[in-house]
Amino acid sequence: MSIRTDYKIIIRAQTIDEEFDYLFKVFGKMSFYNEHGYKIPIPDHPFFLKISNDLDLLNTLDAKEAKDIFRKEVYSLEYFKNGLKTVIQEVDIIEKAIKKMGEWRNWGFKLFPKYEVRLTAYGPGGSYNCREGNIIIKTNEGGIFKRNPLHTIVHEIIHIGIEECIIKKFELTHIEKEGLVDAICTNYFKDILVNYTIQDRGDKNIFNIISENSLKNLPKEIEEYKKEIKVL
Repeated sequence: MSIRTDYKIIIRAQTIDEEFDYLFKVFGKMSFYNEHGYKIPIPDHPFFLKISNDLDLLNTLDAKEAKDIFRKEVYSLEYFKNGLKTVIQEVDIIEKAIKKMGEWRNWGFKLFPKYEVRLTAYGPGGSYNCREGNIIIKTNEGGIFKRNPLHTIVHEIIHIGIEECIIKKFELTHIEKEGLVDAICTNYFKDILVNYTIQDRGDKNIFNIISENSLKNLPKEIEEYKKEIKVL
């Protein structure tokens, strides 16, 4: 389902193939998730639980067998019904936020003409593809999300927008970029993202330098911040 404004927002469940491929990307990043304190759900099925307990099995896995098991015994499109309903009925929040982000184009913020939001049963709360403008967020069968899904989507759109012009350019660490995005969400979108939840893992030092005024030229603010960090 898509809602048309200046930008196109598509919200749908991942297909069987997408969900299977994503699950194995999650397995491949499990060490990273464990290191940063993410609790990652995986299928409650003996075949996949065995892999999660011994990731070395990925090296000898029969991909065809794994996909057949996933298709026949795990994946269900019905699983996403409630989650889709939850997100779609309040998609106007995303639209309002994207319109405000248009003010940042002058310093290099990247906006896509289309954002595709895909629901998954696995992985962290949210992830993004900065090359295509795709966002993946986790839901459960009851349509319950780890955090407000509209807030997560806006959070990930900001990640996409600053990936090249700030995150890569200034070599931000994982906790710096999470602190930065949380700061933007709370300081610039407080009227839209009501009761936004700040992550514990974000860098509070970078969080504290962000204000509505600093977003007029964010790259300059981050450049000065990184210089100060090097001096310290």
